[in-house]
Amino acid sequence: MNKIISSMALLFIMLFISACTGNTDSADDTTTPKAVEVEILLPEEISLNEESILKVRLTQDQENVEDAEDVQFEIWKANSQEESELIEAKYEKEGIYSVKKTFQEDGIYYVQTHVTASGMHVMPKKQFVVGNVSEEELNSLKEEPQTQGGSQGHSHH
Repeated sequence: MNKIISSMALLFIMLFISACTGNTDSADDTTTPKAVEVEILLPEEISLNEESILKVRLTQDQENVEDAEDVQFEIWKANSQEESELIEAKYEKEGIYSVKKTFQEDGIYYVQTHVTASGMHVMPKKQFVVGNVSEEELNSLKEEPQTQGGSQGHSHH
């Protein structure tokens, strides 16, 4: 009987020790990946019928993301999202991806980047002006909030 109690006590102690030491390696390890930060970079001025380069800078934990799985720019004129154009971006350098686009009409436009990197999908959106727009259109531009940044723009609801 003493042998059985001793064996069970030894087994209990071994389980207790292994459970305590099993977590020491991961105690300081953060398994949650840092968010992918997205910064949309647009030219100061975008003119009609001239090729413009639209860029996005991707970083994660303050490091450039050079191996994003997918980067696309969705571009549409205000009140015409159903006519949006999706353009695949090309990697340039230092976490910057870009597309070339020639705009045919004056107006207020939107660009929403669709970025998949490090298993995350990020979709920030930014408003911008092409060519000449009326005072009324400019006022509507100022009233509508922009969503730029890492984790904004996920909702489709």
